[in-house]
Amino acid sequence: MSGKFNSAVSFHHFPRDENVKQVWIRNVRRENLVISRSTTVCSRHFITSEVIQGGRRRLKEGAVPVLFAWNDYSLPVARPSVWERTQRPEDEQTEEEMDATSVLRCHDYHARPEPAALDLAQEKIEAQQLEIEELRKKLEEVTLQQSFALEVFRIG
Repeated sequence: MSGKFNSAVSFHHFPRDENVKQVWIRNVRRENLVISRSTTVCSRHFITSEVIQGGRRRLKEGAVPVLFAWNDYSLPVARPSVWERTQRPEDEQTEEEMDATSVLRCHDYHARPEPAALDLAQEKIEAQQLEIEELRKKLEEVTLQQSFALEVFRIG
């Protein structure tokens, strides 16, 4: 992809490769963008290392415009890979210093809840079941009243 240029900038046509073209379109972020033979992107939207200097400026294969007003004409700071190790601050208390029961309590996912907690949960479940039953009865009454009112209205 080469482009017309002056001493400061050059203009580059959209690539033929459909995948790369879609990335260009996404990065340009223009509503209702129509790509024609004369649609170009200015070289200032490319990283300088992707523009081949000398004579007529060209773009390296697969170059993508990434510098725009929406990203303040800068690249995001590269985040470290999940595989890169970083030095973590020392904790005030290490796991070895914790007592064994607190470590087990924090990490024992198969532990059974205390009996008092089970009793409280059971009481709450029973109260909710009673409330559900009362609501069902009220719903049944309202449905019956509505059907009776409709019947009276139909007859009357």
